[in-house]
Amino acid sequence: MNVKKKFPSRVASVHCNGGCRANQSPEGYTLCKYGCTGCGSCIAACKFGAIRLNSYGVAEVEESKCLGCGACCRSCPQDIIGLRLEDNPIVVLCSNKDARCKDACAVSCVGCGLCERVCPAGAIKVTENCAVICAEKCLSCGACAMACPRGVIRDKRGILTHRI
Repeated sequence: MNVKKKFPSRVASVHCNGGCRANQSPEGYTLCKYGCTGCGSCIAACKFGAIRLNSYGVAEVEESKCLGCGACCRSCPQDIIGLRLEDNPIVVLCSNKDARCKDACAVSCVGCGLCERVCPAGAIKVTENCAVICAEKCLSCGACAMACPRGVIRDKRGILTHRI
C-alpha cells in the first residue's frame, strides 16, 4: 500500500511507558488504572502495521509507518493514544491522574510542576496530576524533559533526557 503522509504530518503517540510493569513478573503486575492494558485494539485498528506491544505489553508506535489517521486513538479503551505533530518530538509518556500511581510506576507523572515552571513558552501545564503539552505553544526546546525528575517527559529523538 503506497500512501503519502499529509503535511504537517501527524503521528500517534501512546501516553504510557509501561513503568508499572517494568520490575514485576507477568503474574504480579500492579497496573496503573490509567495506563495501557495491552488489549491490542490499537494494533487491530492500525491498517499500516505501525503499532506493536513492547516487552512490557504496552503499545508502541513505529513513527516511520504511522500516517496519523487516528484509528488507533479512536479504538483505545483507555483513551491514552493521541496524535501529535511529528516535528515536535517532546512527549509526555504518562496518562496518570492520581499522584498515588508513583507507588505502582517508577516513571509516572506525579504532578510536581517542575516542567511547568521551566517551560519558556508556557506550553506545559499540570492537569489532574499529569503534565500536558500544548502543541501550538511548544518550542521543542526540551527544558521540560530535562527538568522532569522521573523521566516522564521524553524527547523522541533521544537527544534530550532528564538529569539524573
